Amino acid sequence: MEKSYTTLPLNNRAQPALRKTWLMRSMVVATFLFCLLWIYNRSGYLYNACSNRLMGYRVQSQSGPIAWYPCGNNIECGTLDVPFDYFNASAGNATLSLARYLAKDKKDRRGSLLANPGGPGGSGVSFIYRTAENISKIVDGKYDIVSWDPRGINQTTPRIECFASQTAQDIFSLNAQAPPIWNLTDPRRYDEHVTQVRITEASDAVVAQLCYERSGETLRHVGTATVVRDLERISSVLEGPEEPVNFWGFSYGTAVGSYFVNMFPDRVGRVVIDGNIDPVIWATVPSSDWYKYDLVDSEKDLQNFYAACSKAGPEGCSLAKLGSDPKTLSKAVDDMLDRLTQAPLPVPHAKRPGVLTASSVQGTHLVSHGSTLTNASTRKARMFVAMYQPRSWPTLASDLLAVINGDGAPIFNIVASELTLNNTVPAQTAYAITAVTCTDIPPYEDVDEEEVLEHLIEENVLANQVSPHFGGLSKDACHLWKATASERFTGPFNHTLSYPIIIIGNTADPITPLINAKATNTLLGDSSRLIIQDSNGHCSLSTASLCTAKALKAYFLEGTLPQDGLFCTPDETFFPTSEHKVDALHWLAPSGGEGDIQMMSVADIELLEAVRGLGISAGEFLNHGKPRGMVI
Repeated sequence: MEKSYTTLPLNNRAQPALRKTWLMRSMVVATFLFCLLWIYNRSGYLYNACSNRLMGYRVQSQSGPIAWYPCGNNIECGTLDVPFDYFNASAGNATLSLARYLAKDKKDRRGSLLANPGGPGGSGVSFIYRTAENISKIVDGKYDIVSWDPRGINQTTPRIECFASQTAQDIFSLNAQAPPIWNLTDPRRYDEHVTQVRITEASDAVVAQLCYERSGETLRHVGTATVVRDLERISSVLEGPEEPVNFWGFSYGTAVGSYFVNMFPDRVGRVVIDGNIDPVIWATVPSSDWYKYDLVDSEKDLQNFYAACSKAGPEGCSLAKLGSDPKTLSKAVDDMLDRLTQAPLPVPHAKRPGVLTASSVQGTHLVSHGSTLTNASTRKARMFVAMYQPRSWPTLASDLLAVINGDGAPIFNIVASELTLNNTVPAQTAYAITAVTCTDIPPYEDVDEEEVLEHLIEENVLANQVSPHFGGLSKDACHLWKATASERFTGPFNHTLSYPIIIIGNTADPITPLINAKATNTLLGDSSRLIIQDSNGHCSLSTASLCTAKALKAYFLEGTLPQDGLFCTPDETFFPTSEHKVDALHWLAPSGGEGDIQMMSVADIELLEAVRGLGISAGEFLNHGKPRGMVI
């Protein structure tokens, strides 16, 4: 007999339950409305809490080293307590925020593959949400893809905080920017640059003081050596302290990788470092001297842009309407930059009216090494950021043509600074790049401010000679930094490893030149294999190459080592014509590195699509700035 359901009378005993139900429903509605108000907040700071509650996820209490809870499609989140100071047990703990994309192939799971997206300052948790599905496809779903917010960053605590709110940080960034420069060989421009450096020096002093006051002791424990100890601890908790550590690092993540394999040479499993920093320079050379090394291939990248545009012609590249010769295109853009230097362009009809300067177009707006980076200065670099991401070249071409024709709105809409008008939003951990950099380099002693400023100016002149278009981009701030690292690792970087690693470098990377990958390969000798990808942009992900993808897949899944110095060509075109656009795979180069599409297997095409998807989703991590909202 079926049960019958009747409406119970609202007696006195039922009233508390009703009130409780009403209260619970009210709380759910309130939470929903609260989340609607905040979920699109640019800081993204409350997104996790809101989305987890609305989607039915519950943050579990700590029941082990990591208490995982579901936080997305096949994604789990958790926290791990680690020593705040690995050499002082009484210092307490830091709490790392982690996320992992679970292996799809449970029967043939190979362990955890840890990843670092770069920076310093990139959120690993955010990286998992945006990229892990494609990484998993590359490795056939056989690894858990794991990342974490490194020390001081995003949701890891304690955080690096320098301002009371994001509003205060944004306003400071807007007011701290120096005037544009262009061509430091011109004596007049040189004098302007000296003024720039002094203005930025004063701003840096403000940042250094505020960071020290608000973050204090935390700043001593955010260096790469500490991050590597966290990496080793995470892997040990997940897979066991005797198991090999698998790691894939991009950009600054290659410093993490180089440090790791030399600090823990007997724990090396499958390790790939892509878009390489020279670890010796990073650890032993003042950051004031880096840019003349960093920008070695940036002009090559720019000239390759003009050559590719010219080859595509007006149908594929709008800038080619000005001429068929790359030199003609280059001159047209340089002439436009000269005009903007003399007379910035009014932009009354942008989303927010303003003035377009040469620095906003090319990326020579003087910024400190990390000081005013996220919201303003590093977004004010249309050409330089595009050098990181060749997939953006068609849009760059049309934007440059628009400026040449007197319309600055397309570029200004991209580079215009944003401002958070809400004093309750916590400041992003944007100054992590300064904190990490300044604790990794040799500490300054007995600083003579005038001598330092003279040296900084000399270094920028040298960088400008290496890269006339982008060489005025940086000014070091580390001589003003008030915290010294609790631990610095300075090498050696030539240990014999338990398993060889793969090192990848592009032939035209605007910020981590190929020479860095070669230097790391030389240091490690038989403990490494070098892959050279003949492409533009930052890291191999900037251009899909089946050759590179196959080598990585074979390495991660079978341990197969590629030939040292393997030369891979790209299979992606960035100026597809209408003939190509009719194909769903219009981005494939007409004659790619692995041959015609008709000769590719379904598995090859799927692998290429996964690599390209990874490059697109990782793009904002690998450009000159950081994702606007760190918290997913």
